Amino acid sequence: MARVRYHVEGGLAFFPGLAAERVFETEALPEPQRDELLDLFETVRTHRLSTAAPSAPGGAADQQTYVIEVQESSDVRRLVVDEFDQDPAARELVARVRECADRCGPAAP
Repeated sequence: MARVRYHVEGGLAFFPGLAAERVFETEALPEPQRDELLDLFETVRTHRLSTAAPSAPGGAADQQTYVIEVQESSDVRRLVVDEFDQDPAARELVARVRECADRCGPAAP
């Protein structure tokens, strides 16, 4: 079981009240969806650790970033994905995390 947290930072239309942290427990997901989500997170994270090339185009100073954290026991892994990220896996991860957060609702603190 893992707890997923994500929030949005930055951008021209950034309002703190609208960018509240979203949290959900992966156990609320069907097992195949849970496994796919966690595997995708690790794939993107591993790729980011193994490359130094930026994944967002230059000159995007007002872009939003998506901060995603996965906590399992005492281990917390963090990933930041830019709004204009060129990595299809990273874009898919953001979409899936948002969808899961909407579907699962809030988790206990």
